[in-house]
Amino acid sequence: MASASSRLQPVTWRGYTLGAEGSFTLYTEDRASAQTVLKHCFAEIRRLESLFSLYQPNSELCQLNRTGRLDAPAPEWQALLDAAGQANQLSQGLFDPTVQPLWQAYAQHFEQSPHATAGPSEAALGAALARTGWQHLNYDAGTIQFNQPNMQLTLNGIAQGFITDHISSILKNAGYQHVLIELGETRAIGPHPEQRPWRIGIKDAQQPEQIHEVAELDNQALATSGSYGSLFSTNGNYHHLIDPISGRPNTRWQSLSVIAPTATQADALSTGLSFASVAQISQIERAHSQLRILKQQ
Repeated sequence: MASASSRLQPVTWRGYTLGAEGSFTLYTEDRASAQTVLKHCFAEIRRLESLFSLYQPNSELCQLNRTGRLDAPAPEWQALLDAAGQANQLSQGLFDPTVQPLWQAYAQHFEQSPHATAGPSEAALGAALARTGWQHLNYDAGTIQFNQPNMQLTLNGIAQGFITDHISSILKNAGYQHVLIELGETRAIGPHPEQRPWRIGIKDAQQPEQIHEVAELDNQALATSGSYGSLFSTNGNYHHLIDPISGRPNTRWQSLSVIAPTATQADALSTGLSFASVAQISQIERAHSQLRILKQQ
């Protein structure tokens, strides 16, 4: 007689969300029911994008950035901002979603001077830094508000993880026990059907088409941040990872991966800890045994 695991068949969805290719693979004996659940997941991804996307002008995030205030935000906001605040505290301020003015300063500078090898002026960076700071964001269930003028928020360092966890909860609650979700970040529900961990390749920072290391996940999440991902300058010195304290893209690591209990936490910390020292990372790992931090220098 065939074992239960041998009767399981993979059902896969592939698509595009929050600027990245995504997929889920779940193992099931009932493909029709799985397809129905995946359609619901896809609809939820689109709904959450309409809240958190920087690229949809009518998203709730874009409304907040235009006016400095968002009344009656969707319920998911509070959980996401709570998680962002926890990551900000754990990373000693190195994860800070209010860096959007800095990102804009770099983007505008290199749009005007595409072949420049130097970044924005000290004055431009100083002006952008003055419009940042997690402590200047106030929120509760009814209102999100900046208490500094012309602030803006980016959720690109946490929303993919948050949506990944949301989809994970839907599939777990539907009874699926062997699932791999990859929506920019990776989340595993249970082990692989072969009763082993899921094996996830981490790109080599210097040769992104090569695998540097293989991580093993079992009811865990993995996120990787690297300066190679999105470049402003042709010489590669200026990129999308910006230190919220200095205002500069001074990543200490070419690539940094975090394995954590949730994709939200892994996503945020892989971004923030890209600027952390060896001592800071060691301190965090000692204090949080459920975290594993993998670095490429």
